[in-house]
Amino acid sequence: MRTLLLAILLVTAPPLAGASQPVPHHDIWVNLDPETRRIEVENSFTFDGRDELAFRLAPWLTLESAQLDGEPIELESEDGHYLVPLDDEKTHRMGIVLNGEVPAEGPDFAGPEGSFLSGYSGWFLDTGDPRMTYRLVLQVPAGQRIVASGQLIEEEEENGTYQATMVGNRPSERPSLFAGPYEIKELRDGDVRLRSYFHPEVAELADDYLAAAAQLIERYSEEIGPYPYEDFHIISAPIPVGLGFPNLTYVGRRVLPLPFMRGRSLAHEVLHNWWGNGVAIGPGGNWSEGLTTYMADYALSDEPSAMRLGWLRDYGALPADRDGPVTAFRYKVNDASQVVGYGKVAFIFYMLEQEIGEAAFSQGLRAFWRDHQFKEAGWAELQAAFEQAAGRELDWFFSQWVERKGAPRLEIAEAEVLNEGLSLVLRQEAPAYRLSVPLELTTSAGTRVLYVDLEGEETRLMLPLDGPLLSLRVDPAFDVFRRLLPGESAPILRDVTLASDTATVVLSDDDELREIAAALAARLLDTPPRFGEATAGGPLLVIGLSDQVAAAAQALGAVKTEVLDPGSVRAWATRTADGRPAVFVAADDAAAFGLLLRRLPHYGASSYAVFEARRPTISGFWRTGDSPLSRQFAQ
Repeated sequence: MRTLLLAILLVTAPPLAGASQPVPHHDIWVNLDPETRRIEVENSFTFDGRDELAFRLAPWLTLESAQLDGEPIELESEDGHYLVPLDDEKTHRMGIVLNGEVPAEGPDFAGPEGSFLSGYSGWFLDTGDPRMTYRLVLQVPAGQRIVASGQLIEEEEENGTYQATMVGNRPSERPSLFAGPYEIKELRDGDVRLRSYFHPEVAELADDYLAAAAQLIERYSEEIGPYPYEDFHIISAPIPVGLGFPNLTYVGRRVLPLPFMRGRSLAHEVLHNWWGNGVAIGPGGNWSEGLTTYMADYALSDEPSAMRLGWLRDYGALPADRDGPVTAFRYKVNDASQVVGYGKVAFIFYMLEQEIGEAAFSQGLRAFWRDHQFKEAGWAELQAAFEQAAGRELDWFFSQWVERKGAPRLEIAEAEVLNEGLSLVLRQEAPAYRLSVPLELTTSAGTRVLYVDLEGEETRLMLPLDGPLLSLRVDPAFDVFRRLLPGESAPILRDVTLASDTATVVLSDDDELREIAAALAARLLDTPPRFGEATAGGPLLVIGLSDQVAAAAQALGAVKTEVLDPGSVRAWATRTADGRPAVFVAADDAAAFGLLLRRLPHYGASSYAVFEARRPTISGFWRTGDSPLSRQFAQ
C-alpha cells in the first residue's frame, strides 16, 4: 500500500476552473497513532512563480528528508523556519518526510479520546499561502476514525487500519485534521453528503443534527446560491470548543446536547461555508463574522429588537480606547473585538437592509456570492454589489459605518405641542451621522411610526398630529446603531470586564480562595487583572464570600435594584455611590468559585447571574427607568 500512496502523492493538481491565478497544490500522506501520539507525514508540494521557497514546520516534528524536483537536498532551519533558493520561477515540486509526537494538550493535540491538528500549526509544509488545493490520504488504527476539511472521496478499513482520502479541488484554506473513536452516521440531501463523527456517548444526537444541518443548507442555498461543497461534517470534540472550518464544524461533546447548538450556533457554522470559507476575507477587515451573525443568529432570533438592544448594550460597555473602525477587525481575539466585529457589523448589515430594502439586499448578496466565490473579497466588493442592486451610490453609508469608529448619540433638545403640530428638535454630537430615525407618535387616534432623516448636528421638525398627543418615543425598537442614554440600558457585567483599568479586589486572606479568585478574574476580564483596593478610582471587580461582599457593596453605596434569588454563586453589575461601574461576585465557599471558571464569563451581557453548583438558576437585566428619548404629554 505504501508504494501506491507514494505514487498518489506525485499526482499534479487539475487546472482550476475560474481561478484568477494558480494556487499551490499539496499531496499529503498521514499516519497517526492517537494512543502513542506518533505521527508520520509525507508531503509533496507543487508550485510555480517564485524564486525561493520559505516554509515552516511545527516544533514537535522532525524533518527526516527532503527532495526538490526529485533530487535530495539538505535543509537547515531557524526555529522551524526553512528557506530554499530556486534557480527559476518555473514549476517545482518539493517533497518532505516528517515524523514526530503530537502534544497531549494545547492548540494541537492527540490522544485516544480525540486528536486535532490545525491547518495553521505546521503539521505539513506551511508556506503561508492563504489558499491551496490538496489531496490527503489519512490513516489511523482501527477503532479510530479520521477526517479533514475537504471532500471525502474514499474510505476503507483493512489490516487493522482505517484510511480516508480527502480532496480540496477548489482554492481553500489549509486543511485541518480531526480524529477520535467516532461513530459515523450519514445523510444524503440532494447532491450533498452530510456526516456526523460523534463520540459514542453523544451518538444518539446524530440524526437530529444531520436533519437540522440539511435544512440549513437548503435555506442558505435558496437565499444565496448553491452550497459550495460536496460534504458537510459535524465532529464532536473532547474539549469545550465550537470551531468552524470549510465544510465542517468541530463542537465540544458536552456542548452538543445543549438545545441552542442545533439552532443559531449550527446555523452560524453552516453559513460560514458561504461567508468566510466560500468567499474568503479580503483586505480591509473581516466582514464575514458580522454578516454571518446577521443572517444566522439574528435571523433566527425570536426577539430581534432585544438582540439589537443587546448589541448596543455591549457597545456601550466598550471603552473608547478599545473601540475602532470595523475595518480594523480581523478575528475575535477577545470580547472587545467581538463587540465590534460581530455585533456592530451585524447591526450595520441590518441598517443597510433597511436603507435599500429587502429585495435589493437579497439581490446584492446573491451577486456578491456569484462574483466572488472561492476568491478573496472585502468591504469594497460588498459595497459595489449592493450599489448595483440598489441602483444608487452608497459611499456615504459605508464611509460612516465601516471606515469610521464610534456611533452617534441622539437626544431630544426640544419637544413642544403647538397649534401646527409637534415641534421637535433632535441633536447629535459632531461629527454628525446621516441617519433615518424612527419616531413613534401616540395620539388619541392611535399609534403611528414615521421615519425622519437626520444629517446635521441639529434637525428641526414640525410633525402634524391627528389628535391630542399622548407620547413620543425616538427609536423605540433600537433600529439605529447608537450610544444608549442613561435609562435605556441597565448595568451589565461587561461594563467592568471590558475596561482596561478595572481594579480587582479579593476580600479574603485565605490563600486557596485568593488563588481561585485570581483565576476567575483572569477568565472574566478582557485584559490581565490588576489587583488593588476598593477605594481606587475606575471600575471595580469585587470577589469574596457572601457576607464579605455584602458588606463591601454596602460600604461602596452599591445597591442592587432587585433582590437576587439565593444560589451558591451570585454575580451582579451595578454602580457605586460615586458612579463607578462595579461587578460583585459572591459565593458561599471557595469551591463554588472554581465551578464557575468556565461558565460565568459567558454572562458578560447580563446584569446578573445566579448559579447553584454548575447550573445557572437565573440571569437577566435590572429594570431600567424612563428613556431620555421619550416624552409623555398631558391630554
